[in-house]
Amino acid sequence: MKPSSIGPPKIYLGAKIGQIELKNGVKAFYFSMSQYVHEAVRNVENHLMKQGKALKKRATTPVSIDYSPEVDGSDELEETESAYYQSLIGILRWIVEMGRMDISHEVSMLSSHVALPRKEHLEQVFHIFSFLNYITMQD
Repeated sequence: MKPSSIGPPKIYLGAKIGQIELKNGVKAFYFSMSQYVHEAVRNVENHLMKQGKALKKRATTPVSIDYSPEVDGSDELEETESAYYQSLIGILRWIVEMGRMDISHEVSMLSSHVALPRKEHLEQVFHIFSFLNYITMQD
């Protein structure tokens, strides 16, 4: 029996990949994080829904204007919230690594607080996901 062909890969490390032909006839590969971002946003929305909360509908900036995480005096997160914060930072860092440079500064700022995250740090992470959701809805 002859083994069936699997075909070219369609997803790599959470990103859609494929090949296109440019106007000049050159074939090129494309890499899109849209599916990964969409699923990450959906997971955050589901998490918030269980708490009776939701992402902001219209976030036009990655974090709230004039927010400075280094002077945040809000309460420290409990252990489970802290672990969730750390996992969300990991997801955001991967999104940046895969090309979403528009959130790199904000993710970097909030990444420096993974050892002792505060409630407003987590709210700003949610704000970044709101921003990603808003931006991808505009595309």
